[in-house]
Amino acid sequence: MAVSFYNFTDLHHKSFRDDIKARLSKIIDDGSFVEGEFNGKFEKEFGVKQGAKHCLLVANGTDALEIALQAHNIGPGHKVGVPGITFYATAEAVLNIGAEPVFIDVDPVSACMCPESLKRVMKEHKIDAIMPVHIYGLPAPIKALEAVCDPAGIPIIEDAAQAQGTMVDGKPVGSTKNIVTFSFYPTKNLSAFGDAGAILCQDDEQASIVKTIRNHGRGDANRLGRNSRCDHMQAAVLDLKLKEIDGYNQSRKKIAAMYNEELKDLAVEIMPAHFVESSSWHLYPIKLANVEQRIGLQDHLKSKSIGTTPFYERAMSQEKALGGYKGEDKVAKDLAGRMLCLPMNPFLTKDHIKEVAKEIANFLN
Repeated sequence: MAVSFYNFTDLHHKSFRDDIKARLSKIIDDGSFVEGEFNGKFEKEFGVKQGAKHCLLVANGTDALEIALQAHNIGPGHKVGVPGITFYATAEAVLNIGAEPVFIDVDPVSACMCPESLKRVMKEHKIDAIMPVHIYGLPAPIKALEAVCDPAGIPIIEDAAQAQGTMVDGKPVGSTKNIVTFSFYPTKNLSAFGDAGAILCQDDEQASIVKTIRNHGRGDANRLGRNSRCDHMQAAVLDLKLKEIDGYNQSRKKIAAMYNEELKDLAVEIMPAHFVESSSWHLYPIKLANVEQRIGLQDHLKSKSIGTTPFYERAMSQEKALGGYKGEDKVAKDLAGRMLCLPMNPFLTKDHIKEVAKEIANFLN
């Protein structure tokens, strides 16, 4: 039985396709291509859903990270703590605004930023901000990180690119006092038809700065900006998908619970059960004994038409453009290449999960 990693066919079902075609046709007829009614509608509804006072759409998730840093006046001469293992864009955003990334090691189970590593790194480096990532959709330990950062006046920017649907201490990601950034890339839980992103915050002044930066510096914040407006068509897609997202995220949790049950007796490491309800399950990662075993399992599942992806094959310091930067990443390097993400989408059935588990068992045996 083939098991797809993503399932865009069922996600974009006939009713959705009919509705979005009608919306896009109206946008074409109205000529409202950049900032239209659906931008404002989505910003209001998504902000409420995530528990944020302000939601500002931007062009993509990487811009969201960069603008969030700029809203904290981070730039050349500053150091920003980033997890030792994450998607490249987290560190890339720091470099793009002229600051320097400093690696903070990660928890060996969740791969989220480790508060104890942050404490150690702060003794060696003057950290001006940190960017913890809710990696795979798992909630980063925000309260513990705040306990380290708040006394030192260090702002936190939460990278929630994979975390729409994640709960942090029982509340939706986006509801903390920190600036929180989202990506709506087509593979995300809540996704556009192309690039789009958002910045959520509680502070009026920060929201004003974000509005100014995303639109060429226009506004009252008296600073230069960029072109990071979200086009109206992407906003229309996001607004329509927002109606179904809670059901899809709940399906992901049920699928994660099924995976946990089917894999619990196999010689692979799975995420602890307490993550089932708190994670968005953007991805479902398992940990193999070593890189060679991960490659072997990936090849075996591919031969059975089961889609997988090895997020992430390298720690940040092992990327060619990032090799010279300092910090801690021993655990990140150990995890790199050992994690394999199994198929995860809201349309998987129990039979799909059993098929994946059966083939993993066949490989291990």
